[in-house]
Amino acid sequence: MTLASAVARRAVRPNLTWLVCLALGGCGGSEPGITAEAPLTPGDSLTAPQDSVVPPPDSQPPSDSTVPPPDSSGAGGPVVPPTHVGIPLGPYHLPPESYGAGFSGALLAARPDSLLIDLQAARKASARILISLVGSESRLLGSDGHFSLAVWKRRVDRFRGVDFSSYIEDGTIIGHYIMDEPHDPTNWGGEVVSHSDIDEMARYSKELWPAMATIIRGKPDYLKGYQYKYLDAAWMQYTVRFGPIESFISSNVQDAKASGLALVAGLNVINGGSSTSGIPGTRTGKYGMSASELKTWGGALLAEPYACAFIVWEYDEKYFSRPAIKAAFDDLGTKARSYPKKACRP
Repeated sequence: MTLASAVARRAVRPNLTWLVCLALGGCGGSEPGITAEAPLTPGDSLTAPQDSVVPPPDSQPPSDSTVPPPDSSGAGGPVVPPTHVGIPLGPYHLPPESYGAGFSGALLAARPDSLLIDLQAARKASARILISLVGSESRLLGSDGHFSLAVWKRRVDRFRGVDFSSYIEDGTIIGHYIMDEPHDPTNWGGEVVSHSDIDEMARYSKELWPAMATIIRGKPDYLKGYQYKYLDAAWMQYTVRFGPIESFISSNVQDAKASGLALVAGLNVINGGSSTSGIPGTRTGKYGMSASELKTWGGALLAEPYACAFIVWEYDEKYFSRPAIKAAFDDLGTKARSYPKKACRP
């Protein structure tokens, strides 16, 4: 079947109100250059890399469990449209009940049985969400220990029966976060993920959800040199060891433009700060960003007109509850709302 015919069939498919759950999953990634740190959950078969993005543990829903219908203003009432302003800003793994509480964006490790519930919470809060459908790197490996495109597609297929199209249409969903760090060979059994496989993942996503942007947390300098037909956006995530923020932004924007890709911006606030911050990180020898670092580096990233979203690694209640950190994010949130709204597409 051609992509056009597949898209046409998908477009006329009727909306489903109640959906039978399939399997569950999360979000993952690691890379020594762009840091995202957390231990693997018990279900993962491989040793956790130094930096990893890990979903909540899988659990099998009852066979008769169903997903609630989309958001409405009341029983039988119309869907209340969200109001989106500026650049979406927020952390990975922000609890859905905290959407809108100072944050206008987040990355969600999606599960088939709870995706619509979480998106409903985002819609009510007028938050914009990146959704990860496939889970951590260990869940994407084949029997040879390397990345498997077939396994990746099977993970995506768990969401075929979940109709979240209205959340794409109203802008609640920023895009599909198709993979974390394809450029780091330690994630994929010693090999990197090829450019052609990256674009095939994006193509497969668009075959199922044509209007949803495809976004990868891949370094623009790794992604360049290939003519992408389906991938929409790359990612620049700053830590102190990348040097001056101005040159970091300049080189990443240049490389993204060279590949015809939009660009998500972010910070590693948990382990990407300087030693002078006085905030212990979650890894030995690493430090959280101070309020001053947040405001300086985050402000520079937000001021870059090419950035389409601002998502930071990662939500940590102890870190985010610090008064100075909360005030810094409030300041960044005000800045984010002042910039023009834009889609994460080239």
